[in-house]
Amino acid sequence: MLGVGQAHAAPAPATSARAATASEAASVPSCVEAASAVIFYRFVTVWMTNNCTTTQRVKPTWNLEMVPAPDCYELQPGQKAEFSRDKPIMGTNWKFQRLVAC
Repeated sequence: MLGVGQAHAAPAPATSARAATASEAASVPSCVEAASAVIFYRFVTVWMTNNCTTTQRVKPTWNLEMVPAPDCYELQPGQKAEFSRDKPIMGTNWKFQRLVAC
């Protein structure tokens, strides 16, 4: 997990005209780790860590469509990032699915 005062990776700029859907996107290598939390069915967070020796571009996916969709994160080796959102609709059963390549 990220501690207070740690820098977060900036989302990578979009490079394609059409983003791949979660089912079309490739999985990321196992050396990229993710942990998630959903608090009170509303506050969602995913912590991402690149333990690979190469730069990885990743994006968190959810069981339900998130609008706007989470950004693509470019993580250098050893870098961590955090995606957080306060969803406006309470009571929805949000579940983090996986990280996908972007």
